[in-house]
Amino acid sequence: MPPTVKRVLVIDDEVKFCAFVNTFLAGRGYEVATASTGTEALAVLWQFRPDVVLMDIGMPGLSGLELLKLIRDRAFPPRIIMVTAKDDEDTTQQAMRDGAEAYMCRPVNLEMLERLISRVWPANPPSSVTDQS
Repeated sequence: MPPTVKRVLVIDDEVKFCAFVNTFLAGRGYEVATASTGTEALAVLWQFRPDVVLMDIGMPGLSGLELLKLIRDRAFPPRIIMVTAKDDEDTTQQAMRDGAEAYMCRPVNLEMLERLISRVWPANPPSSVTDQS
C-alpha cells in the first residue's frame, strides 16, 4: 500500500499568507490546497478532503468560527487549527468549544506550525477514507 499523502487546507483571506504556508508545507512533503474565502473553502474542502485545516478566525463574509461549525458537522471532519491575529481569549475559547483542536497567534512560526500539525494529525485521516457519503 502506498504511503498516505498528508493533505492540508490553508484558509485565509491574506493570499500572501496562504502562499507562504503552501510553499513551506509543500517543501515538507504535504499536499496543500488554499482558499481565500469561507465559501471557496467549502468547495475546496469537499473535493480536496484535507486531513488538517489551518484557518484564519477573522475572515470577511463567512468567518472562521462560522466555517468551523460547518466543517465540524461534516462526516469525517478534518482536524482544525485556528489562526488569529490577536490573542483574544474569548474567541479562542469559543473556537476550541466549537471543535478546533488547536490555535496559533500571528506571526506564525513555520517550524512550530509543522509541530502543531503533527500533534493534531488524525490517527485515521479523512483522506484515507474512500467513501464520504
